[in-house]
Amino acid sequence: MYTINDLKKANAELDEIEKRWAAAYSADCPNPLDAEAKLLAGKVRDIEEDLKRRGIIPYTDHELAEESLDAAFPNAQSKEVVTYNGKRYQRRFYPIEKSKTGKTVRKWRKEWVLLDKD
Repeated sequence: MYTINDLKKANAELDEIEKRWAAAYSADCPNPLDAEAKLLAGKVRDIEEDLKRRGIIPYTDHELAEESLDAAFPNAQSKEVVTYNGKRYQRRFYPIEKSKTGKTVRKWRKEWVLLDKD
């Protein structure tokens, strides 16, 4: 179980990696901090998810809408457009973790994108 301090610490570590990467960036070579940054980003996601699930930090309105959309349209395919509560949403999937070669997706992220902006 995580705490708010765990989240703050993980975010600070991720910010530090991003600053170090920006300072040492060269287009000629791969980012040596990439693996560490991916691990830290995953840790931040896991901590946030745990804290939200336990009610320590609130879900955003968009996250609540996504939960309702997932329940209403559990079999929605990629790029499918649905209408929910008078608004149009599109289901999108994108990779958040790939193999070292980049050819195999290990973990997917799914989201609903609001198409009708107010």
